[in-house]
Amino acid sequence: MHTPVEELLCRLVADLVGRANVYVDDRFFDLGGDSITAMQLVSRAREAGLVITRRDVFRCQSVAELARVAREVAPSAGADAGPDGGGAGQAEDGVGSAPLTPVMHAFDVGGTGADSLQQSVVVRVPAGAALPQLTAVVQALLDHHDVLRARLAGSAEDRHLEIPEPGAVDAAACIERVAVSPDVASEGLTSAVSEGMRRAQGLLDSAAGVMLRAVWFDAGPGAPGRLLLVAHGLVVDSASWHVLLPDLTIAWDAVTQGRPVGLAPTGTSFRRWSQLLDEGAQNPARVKELPYWATVLQGSEPLLSSRELSAHGKAPGVAGTATWTLPTAETAPLMTSLPTLYSCGVDDVLLTGLALAFTRWRRARGLEEHQPLLMELEGHGRQEITAGVDVSRTVGRFTGVHPVRLDAGTDSLVSTALKKVKEQLRSVPDSGIGYGMLRHLNPHTAQRLEKLPQPQIAFYYVGRSTAPQDADWAMTAENTALQGAGDERLPLRHALRLTAAAQDQADGTQLTITCTWAGELLAEQDVRDLGDAWITALTTLAGHAEDPYAGGRTPSDLSLVSLDQSEIDDIAQQLSL
Repeated sequence: MHTPVEELLCRLVADLVGRANVYVDDRFFDLGGDSITAMQLVSRAREAGLVITRRDVFRCQSVAELARVAREVAPSAGADAGPDGGGAGQAEDGVGSAPLTPVMHAFDVGGTGADSLQQSVVVRVPAGAALPQLTAVVQALLDHHDVLRARLAGSAEDRHLEIPEPGAVDAAACIERVAVSPDVASEGLTSAVSEGMRRAQGLLDSAAGVMLRAVWFDAGPGAPGRLLLVAHGLVVDSASWHVLLPDLTIAWDAVTQGRPVGLAPTGTSFRRWSQLLDEGAQNPARVKELPYWATVLQGSEPLLSSRELSAHGKAPGVAGTATWTLPTAETAPLMTSLPTLYSCGVDDVLLTGLALAFTRWRRARGLEEHQPLLMELEGHGRQEITAGVDVSRTVGRFTGVHPVRLDAGTDSLVSTALKKVKEQLRSVPDSGIGYGMLRHLNPHTAQRLEKLPQPQIAFYYVGRSTAPQDADWAMTAENTALQGAGDERLPLRHALRLTAAAQDQADGTQLTITCTWAGELLAEQDVRDLGDAWITALTTLAGHAEDPYAGGRTPSDLSLVSLDQSEIDDIAQQLSL
């Protein structure tokens, strides 16, 4: 007999990973969960009356174990519950001056093109919607999520965010109505949305506090329309949309039913998070990481092309973009079987494939193929940097970046390569959050790190999402058409940027990889050859999941004993005899 908590968590997990059924003995990450969906699970559990933390999701081996550590939200807390279910949900420390985070410094927020940083989504609006209703919905988002009201302030030496009180930003000034025909072809609608996005993007103004713009494409009272949300890149990241989109639905239901809008609590504010980063950058324990990061960056790194990045670390020229899609049959093992067999994450598998692809790519060009690959990894950055921090429902730009050197080795076995890459990623202190703190927030350590070579390549695993759906407030097909439609004024920070994203389709999960490169630094054919090699390596890894000898532990799995990989493999072989 299952408990009500177990049944609830099974339903929530099944919804997040796209399964018809999930059982109490199933493990979240074995089902294809990742760090982004882990945050979604925390948020949805809270909305359903359960308190779990992101750390609980990573620590617990099954849904049953997660149910045992879950706590019920205090009945008196309601929509005003804090991170522990008993405090104020709208964090009181979310208003005021907030220091810039490392990623904001990395993007040179005071420089030319700073307002070109943007993210956008398009959702379906219910038929019969009216502008006053949609304005009230947008107002609810602005009032609840503090950072959406932020303004970039201060001099070049002291830039920071100023976050005013709720109500300071008028949603009516942020939303535009565009009439479209109810029978407009999909191409025509995509064109209208694209033009609306360019217009909205041009109106973003961080210095004036215009961080969010909305465009309603009104198809008339009898047909569903579209709502385009364009947000400044300083105040949202990809994980933020997993908070904002469900809030749209909640706010709409309340507005149309004449009820006050009561959104779920936000937990730790973005302002408090930025303060913790600023304070932590001076911590002696964090400063001790400096030799590690210096070692990662030091050393020779062959140029990808005959030219280097500019003196300001920005790649010149118009960017080129190419995309590859891995079928669901090959994607499934990468998302589930291999991470289970090797006790690793999806990103470990993807990066192993990338490291193998670069070895092949270098070999074909007569370069030194076995040199470790220096890369910048971008992640969601929402670690629990101190006890009690919960940003699973906080909107903001939490993204973190840090360098790594990956060496898949010279062994032809993909199992060896995967174990090596996994251990190299596990050796990164505190999931890499300290690098940005030392590089941008501590003036003493920043002086040393800024003089060292910087990665030419960046990688970001976006995570897992649901395919566009024909439902109100769901993301629509126009999102796919507008992907990558960033502002050309924004210079690239790397010669080559590699992105991977998984999307749940009707027939399974599909992986898409995208390469974006500086057109004046890299030839298109060279990039396409690399993408092809990456797809080949991932296909090989997917096939490896069927090998009866696949899998095994690595030193980071055995924290209570000190064994190297060869000793672990010897023990495993003896046990199998």
